[in-house]
Amino acid sequence: MGWRWSKTYAGGHMAGQLVMHAIMNRVRCGWGTCLVVIDTIPKFMAENELPPLEHPAIWEPSFMKMLQAVDGIYDGSVPDMTNGALYWGELSHIGRDWFKAMIVAENPATGLRQHPQVANLNGLTFFA
Repeated sequence: MGWRWSKTYAGGHMAGQLVMHAIMNRVRCGWGTCLVVIDTIPKFMAENELPPLEHPAIWEPSFMKMLQAVDGIYDGSVPDMTNGALYWGELSHIGRDWFKAMIVAENPATGLRQHPQVANLNGLTFFA
């Protein structure tokens, strides 16, 4: 899934690694096993459609960098670059109204978000 999203967002392999961190944060918060969380990504994503699945050449440098990060992200041995994020999206491409209302929008009374921004990479933003 990290590779899939890295091809969609600017930021290359770093975008993919951030998405992998957010996926593992969902697992650690009890959303389900890794496979359950991956299967339910479409329910909680900002976009209307999943990015296309494109298989890279095995020696593509960006893919190799992501592969080197997978184990540390999975077992939690590398610092979480998303600071505990559970949601992500490129603010200029949010296609779901519930995501805009529940994740991105600020409460008019307080000026705070229910899910604060905790990290970003170019236009890709992560919310706790």
